[in-house]
Amino acid sequence: MEEMLVLRMTGLVSLAMTAAMLPSLAYALNGEPEMVAPFLGTILVGFLFGSYVLRSTVSQRKMRLSIRGGALFLGLSWLYTSILGSIPYIASGDFSIPKALFENASALTTTGVSSVLENAPYPASLLLWHDISQWLGGIGAIIIFAVIMPQLGSSAANLFSAEVQGNSAERTMPHIREAVRVLVFLYIGMTAVMTMILLMLKQPLEMAVKLAATSISTSGYLHYRTYLMECNDPWLEIFLISFMIIGSCNFVLYYRILQKRVDVFWRDTERRWYFGLILGITALITYNLWSSHTHDIFHSLRYAFFQVVSIMSTAGLATQDFSYWPDFSRLLLFYAAIIGGCSASTAGGVKVSRVVVLLKVCWQEIKRTLHPRMVSVITMSGKPVPSQAIIGVGRYFFLYFIVFLSLSMLYSLSGTDMLGSMATVVVFLSNVGSAFGIMGEGTTFESLTGFEYLILYVSMIMGRIELFAFVMFLHPDFWAKKRGW
Repeated sequence: MEEMLVLRMTGLVSLAMTAAMLPSLAYALNGEPEMVAPFLGTILVGFLFGSYVLRSTVSQRKMRLSIRGGALFLGLSWLYTSILGSIPYIASGDFSIPKALFENASALTTTGVSSVLENAPYPASLLLWHDISQWLGGIGAIIIFAVIMPQLGSSAANLFSAEVQGNSAERTMPHIREAVRVLVFLYIGMTAVMTMILLMLKQPLEMAVKLAATSISTSGYLHYRTYLMECNDPWLEIFLISFMIIGSCNFVLYYRILQKRVDVFWRDTERRWYFGLILGITALITYNLWSSHTHDIFHSLRYAFFQVVSIMSTAGLATQDFSYWPDFSRLLLFYAAIIGGCSASTAGGVKVSRVVVLLKVCWQEIKRTLHPRMVSVITMSGKPVPSQAIIGVGRYFFLYFIVFLSLSMLYSLSGTDMLGSMATVVVFLSNVGSAFGIMGEGTTFESLTGFEYLILYVSMIMGRIELFAFVMFLHPDFWAKKRGW
């Protein structure tokens, strides 16, 4: 049965999660005895479940997944990891169940927010687990696929695109098993290189590791939220900008560079649009900050460039409290949060490739109205975009609009005003983490109700696993037998 194969792969994920908790357990054994039981208990639960599942599903190890099975695994794995990873928070006694789910999902989905005040007592082992899980969340499905990809066979591309749906002409890779392994090593290698550079910039070792991990994973969470403000180091900001851009660009392009196909990187349509959007939005915000006398021209450019990259890459780091910026600048950041980064990256958002395709469709329709007999083809990176992919982009934006309105309506039941609800839902769907109007640098979500935590938890999970895969679970046909998936 295919469901047993999905269960088997979830067991593999369970073992990977428990292995990732070992450093936190070691830290607790060294100086936090009250956290030994929470981590040891979680590790035992994850290990026993994973071991039992692997032993009882040996006969399914050579099976292949269908599209339905791939989508089921994608949703089940994110749900399971978000629950398993929240157990240490709950067992610590400082978190309710909704709050613990929120805290752990924030890390795994690289949303980069916290329900804990900066100066509040926070077990160091839990903080370490938060840092590790958000680094793992950056590579997300790629790490999972590196473990289970050999079992996917011909359906690998379908499952892979469920996480990174977009229309980059170079997103589909041959020899997927080898390619994913290379991407994992790339991710680890980039993190190590970034850490070395930050050490050369005289950053403390602990902070260098954290800054490298949060920028490459575009999670952006630092327990000391005012750290970058206090550093006030332009060189540090320049390197962090570079790291965030690297993390939010299509990792498949890096794979192509390793294949000595640098031309693919330069002609990639999504990458060019992404850089163009960053420069264009930065220029507009710089002018707005300067003309409104918020900052001088140099600091306007410096703060605008960092914040645009941070928001568009969905990292959410900040060197200024931009909630006090002019409305025009904050509105542009709001748009940047919706767009997000590139497909096949660690960034969230609707992805640049979808926005580009939709803009090209609109422009094509305008030209077709003026010239009814004209025949034109929409291309990305010099290759035609299949009509089915174009239809899929339109469906995605409509679905995004419906989900956005529904979640905003539900969140407003908590008493939050309309604009606050919409802004909060957008940044959680995009996994950005900086809520406009209600969140500036140093503010957290420590005082929310259980209902609000659950709404934002669902928003983060939906934003990370893609809306179609999530909504697919609600359709009766998905659970019906023998539907030809």
